[in-house]
Parts: sequence; structure tokens; C-alpha cells
Amino acid sequence: MNRKISLGVAVSVAAIVAAFAVVITYTAAIRIFDRRMGSVTERQSMYQLLAEIDMTVRQNYSGEISENYLQRNISQGYILGLDDPYSGYLSADEYQLAVNETLGYTFGFGMDIARASDGNILVNVVYDGSPADKAGIKSGDMIVNVDGSEVLSVGYDRAIASIGEASPKVSLVISRGGKKQAYELTRSKFETKSVVHRVTDGNIGVITIYEFNAKTPVQFNSALNKLRNNGVKGIIIDLRDNGGVNYEYACEVLDTLLPMGQLMSVTDKDGNSILKYTSDAEYIDLPAQVLINDETEGAAELFAASMVSFGRAETVGTTTAGHDTVQELFQLSNGGAVRLTTGRWSDSLDDVLNEGRVVPQFEVILTAYQSTNRYQLSDEDDPQLQTALDRINTAIAASEESSGPDEDIGDAASDNAQTSKTDAAKKS
Repeated sequence: MNRKISLGVAVSVAAIVAAFAVVITYTAAIRIFDRRMGSVTERQSMYQLLAEIDMTVRQNYSGEISENYLQRNISQGYILGLDDPYSGYLSADEYQLAVNETLGYTFGFGMDIARASDGNILVNVVYDGSPADKAGIKSGDMIVNVDGSEVLSVGYDRAIASIGEASPKVSLVISRGGKKQAYELTRSKFETKSVVHRVTDGNIGVITIYEFNAKTPVQFNSALNKLRNNGVKGIIIDLRDNGGVNYEYACEVLDTLLPMGQLMSVTDKDGNSILKYTSDAEYIDLPAQVLINDETEGAAELFAASMVSFGRAETVGTTTAGHDTVQELFQLSNGGAVRLTTGRWSDSLDDVLNEGRVVPQFEVILTAYQSTNRYQLSDEDDPQLQTALDRINTAIAASEESSGPDEDIGDAASDNAQTSKTDAAKKS
């Protein structure tokens, strides 16, 4: 049945609806205004206090004031006030270093070092093409003297600080096999080799990823192709001590190993979930294991969690660091930048993560000696690697009668094309 409504009633209803909408909008606007005014008041109070401190210092401080040093520390103090260990202020030089590291270049001496059991400095890794590598320093060397001071005399922390502060040169005395030799290193820019590979146990490939940067996908694909050409039947991906926040490049590597699916979603500050990266249908089907430890962090945790979530690998080692947040760099007018936490990526992988951490499916704890000297351990003396070998050989035996997609991923040309595809098509 059709009913007719008089014009007067229609106008009245429209007026009521309009009034109701105005009330709702006004109420919401008032709340937003109150919040913003509260924030403005708090900021004004902060600026007034800072101005008061500045005036008091300039009127009464007897020492000299370095304006640049003061500005830098005020900036650092502001970010420290966020109480976020992953946010920070970077000077112009530090910002350029951060950009270069993301692009796959490092400025430094080219050594990964740690405290030796006797208190000296142990050289864990020497990076290819670095000043340390060109000088002839090797993994396993012991640094016993820095710029004329014995490490055991000044202490490990002071000696490490001396190396870090040295610019552009540092003098080192290295002990190797009971013999000592002096070296002088000069800081320089060099390309970071973030991926190394080898074959162990006859037919198992081991790919160590030290970090994720713009060059990692090409280096990883090259290593994987070489291993496959050597006839490996499975791979172990070593992510122990891999830290950092370059999630994009971790996802590019994952795209090579995983079938179609969602790789990374980020929940922003407003609670919105944003799909950032996906994988396509093509992938390399090899049995895999992933090694992790408490220094596996950020992008490496995402990598390990994704491999487990897709059912493509098991994890071996110890629980990871728990860095499940995303950081971005924002450049400032003075050439510096602030690194800020802008979201959390764990929402799509909560079934794999435990409070943001990846708990290994097979926990293997190293002794204190093994942990300190892990880079010098033989494969036979590395219990985490041995457990991964046992698990992967079991997986290989179970998959002998089956086969999956096995497309060749090519070398640099196809890798660069894949990088472009990920950059252009996988961000949303």
C-alpha cells in the first residue's frame, strides 16, 4: 500500500534530522577542540619551561655554551622523552650514514666485534672489501691494544669506545696464534656483503644473512642460485644476530621463498591495519630451517615468523628479541632526522609470535663459550646448526617423492626486476 506524506511533515522530519546531525557534529567538534586545546596548553607549558631554563642558564652559567652541542642534546632529549628505545634523533652525518646503510653501504672499519672470555676484543666477522679485510685482519683475531692502550688495562668498554670514536684512523695490535701484529685502519665507505653461503653435510646449503638492506635480495638470490646449481637438497637460513628495521628487503627475499600470500601488515597509530607487502605465486620449493637467537630482531623476526606461518620452515635456536614495531626516518630542516616508531607489524602473525617474539620450535641453548665464540665454531661444534641439519634431513626424506615449483630466479637482471615489482606493486 502506498502512503502519502504531507509536505509539512516531510519538512519537519528533515529539520529534525538536520538538527540531530548538527548536534552530533558540534559535540564531536567540541571534543576534538578540547583535546587539541589541552595539547596546545601542554606544549605551551613545555616551551615556557624550556625558555625559562635557557634564560636562567644564559644569565648564570659560568662556562662556555656551544650552541650546536646544546641544540643537538635538546633534540635528543625530546626524543628520549618518548621513552621508546627504537626512536631517536640523528645529526646530519648520522642521517647520511643511516641512508647509506639502508642502501647497502657502510662507513667504518668493517668488523663485528665482541668481548672475549679473557676480556680482550674478539673479532667475530670481517666484512669483505672493508678496511679491516684489506688490511688482513681475520675472524677469530684478538684485539689486545687500541691506540697504544692495552685493552685489559683500560677495560673492554673503554677500548670499544676508543674504536668507535676513532676518526679517521685507529691503531690496533692483533694477537693471532700467539703472535702479535700492529695494524692501522682508516675509516672508509664500502659495500656491505650482507649474505654469505656455503655447503655443509654434503648437500645442504647454509645461507647467513647478517642484515637486510637494499642489496640483500640480489645477494640472496645469487647465493641461492649457486647453491641450487651445486645440487643442494635443502637450505638453512641463519638469522642469528640479524637486527634492523628494513622490512621491505626482508619481504623481497621472502617473496622468493613463499607462495602467494600476505607478508606484512602494519597497524598504525590510529589502529588502522595496512597491508604493506605480499608475495606472488612463484617460489623456490626447498626444505628449509631458520636459525634464530636473542639477537634476531625486527625484519629478521618478521622473516622467521613468516616462514613458519606459511609452513615453509621450522625455527631452531632461542627466543628472539621482540622488536615487532616499524620505524621511519623523517628528515629535518637542519639536515638531521628523527627515527620514529610509526606502527606495529605483529597483528597478522599473532599465531606465530609470543608477545612480539618468535619462540623457536626447537629450542637449543648454547653454552657461554659457544655463544661467545659462535663465529669460530665448526659446523660439528654448533649444536643449533646440528639440530637444524637433523630436522632438514628428516624433511628431505619425507619430500623425496614430491616436487614443487622450481623456477630459476636468475641473477641480477631478474633480481632487479623483482625489486622493482615489489617496490611498485606490493605497497598499498
